[in-house]
Amino acid sequence: METATTLFVLNLLLAVVLGYIIWRREKLRSMVVFHAASLAVAATLYLTMACVSYASSNPDEYRIGFYLYTAFAGMAYLPFAVFLVVTYLGAAAGLADGALSTTQVKLEDAEQSLRLGHVKRAARVVEDVLEKDPDNMEARTILAQIQLRAGQYDRAVGSFRLAMAGAKDDVEFAQYVFTVAVIMNEHLGQHQEACRELDLIRQRMPNTPQAEKAQRWIVRMMDRAARE
Repeated sequence: METATTLFVLNLLLAVVLGYIIWRREKLRSMVVFHAASLAVAATLYLTMACVSYASSNPDEYRIGFYLYTAFAGMAYLPFAVFLVVTYLGAAAGLADGALSTTQVKLEDAEQSLRLGHVKRAARVVEDVLEKDPDNMEARTILAQIQLRAGQYDRAVGSFRLAMAGAKDDVEFAQYVFTVAVIMNEHLGQHQEACRELDLIRQRMPNTPQAEKAQRWIVRMMDRAARE
């Protein structure tokens, strides 16, 4: 029984480590990791069968221990097994689309391509993501950056506004507003419109550092508009 206990503990640790890796690193959701994780579940089944065999030879002494091991194995591995099945289904969907990469990997690829100056490749990747998930705000933000790099300022403003609508919190919302205001002020010459954008921060986030910053920007932009 000591050997079975050791195998069970090691197997449980392996499952926890693999689950943590998959949870933290979506780009590792490849078939290699899938099969390695499934081995952890398979090992649990093997251990359960070993306990059954061992208990059957010593029914009076080990019956209670067997039931305890089985119950604990079920509680420990059920969430992991469910997560593994869901992950496999996601991989199958990716295979059906002709790609193993997850959405996050595609977006990382688009960001890397944009940093390297491969704007067309980045645009293709982002458009592919948005075609399947139009509400993906990260993809929408990368698209706005591509449009800004290409000098498509009106389109960039529109994309940033869409991303702004899906901001996770007030801080992210303010970042989008500042970006839109800079584009409108510096590239489109729309100083008053930029001030109205910044006023959204003062209305939504009064008495915050972001609101104070927005107020300073509004004063500078209005001064510039007056001089022009």
